[in-house]
Amino acid sequence: MIIITPHAAARLALLIAEEPDSDKLGIKLIPTTTGCGSFTYSIAITEAQMGDHELELCGIRFLYQEEAAEQLTGTIIDCDATTGRFSIIHPRPLQNDCTHIH
Repeated sequence: MIIITPHAAARLALLIAEEPDSDKLGIKLIPTTTGCGSFTYSIAITEAQMGDHELELCGIRFLYQEEAAEQLTGTIIDCDATTGRFSIIHPRPLQNDCTHIH
């Protein structure tokens, strides 16, 4: 479904471990849209909600809704070793005719 790089997994594990209820937490990708309707995501550290499916990826508990599985397929979560910033790369490119690209 998705790929979490080893560096991203290590960084996520550290962030989750800082939380008092870390044993109940996982990550969820929260979809947002750009001005042209292309998808982008944010990472949320959260508890599982009713209807969430769980998948263990590189030691990280990944939470998702079944209807999002196809949209998430091919997504890569990475982390820059220098800045510690996450990047979420997905196979849905921005539309070429979009005037709202920032």
